[in-house]
Amino acid sequence: PRVPCWFVHQGPLPTPGALVLKMFEPMYKLAGFDSPWDYWSVHATADRARVNIIQNSRFGIGDVTFLAVACGKLVYVEDTLKRCTRHTLHLTSGEKLEGVKVILKSLGLLGDYEVDRLHKMKQMVGSYCDGDWRRVLMIDATGMNAANFTTFSTGIGTKGFVMSHKYLHDHPKEYYKMEKDGYLEQLPTNPAIEKEDKPAYVVDVRYSMSSAIIMETMCPRCGAASAGDPIYKHKMYHAAHPLDYFLEIASKEWEEYQATWKTQGCTAPFVPYPYTREMIEGYFKEYSTAHNFELSPDGLIGGPLGTGKTDHWDMQGLLPAEQEFGSAPAWANNDSAMVQAQAAIDNDHIRWWSGQVAQKDSLKTKA
Repeated sequence: PRVPCWFVHQGPLPTPGALVLKMFEPMYKLAGFDSPWDYWSVHATADRARVNIIQNSRFGIGDVTFLAVACGKLVYVEDTLKRCTRHTLHLTSGEKLEGVKVILKSLGLLGDYEVDRLHKMKQMVGSYCDGDWRRVLMIDATGMNAANFTTFSTGIGTKGFVMSHKYLHDHPKEYYKMEKDGYLEQLPTNPAIEKEDKPAYVVDVRYSMSSAIIMETMCPRCGAASAGDPIYKHKMYHAAHPLDYFLEIASKEWEEYQATWKTQGCTAPFVPYPYTREMIEGYFKEYSTAHNFELSPDGLIGGPLGTGKTDHWDMQGLLPAEQEFGSAPAWANNDSAMVQAQAAIDNDHIRWWSGQVAQKDSLKTKA
């Protein structure tokens, strides 16, 4: 559903899996699905205080699927197709689905062995093709294995991945320091599995998380450039999609779907949007309790619970409250300073690489 997606992405700290499932409940109940806690991929403690979700697929983000089920426009059927006749699917259970004119086969992600052949590699070592740290490769890792959620998309992870590995390429001595400490030996490996039609570069989310944790543990500076991301994404979400505006749009589109279907002959009774501001305020209270700091539905971050502090969060690397949101630091508006900084980075970068490669492969610049 859209509400859990919005909530997770605006949170400056990861949202506990138990709270995510609680936010699923209104929509699952509306569609007549079983409780989200009862699905096979959900592993929770008896009191449901902690949960881990492990599965090979991702969450589909959207409200329309649930609404379509509630209005009788969509039916989920779990079975195996035995054969087809004209406009009819015959299932192994003996059930027949009639009036079917289109079949879309969604089989998940199948990797392309051309990627492995291009890199002439037999396995991934961490994020490196055959352990070559200069050949970094990332995909939107398959599956899910999480107890807390920072995002449901690849954007945040991709940005962090790029920044971390760029740091090593800008400061290669940091990499060689890690290598001497056994970095490559610590990383997980992922060879191709031909029986599963799975090239080496296709890794799952658990593999990617392990690789990232090992890298940032051995070189904490890799993640320094992303230290301000949590507060940035929180303020960005509440600036672009504040709660009341988000609920207004989500409810409006929910009603528009039903109006369109009614003109097409749908006779289902009107279904009200299952989330309210009061419900979401309750989610914020639970989130604040879990992390022991105040978080307002309107985008204000406070201090520890009970302190009464507002719009303040003591965390190294985060934007100070007195700085105007979105404003650039003073040095960023100085053209001369920016040119000097870029020149220093480029010169040092090229100088180091020029000294490391063979003479015949030395870096060349155009005259």
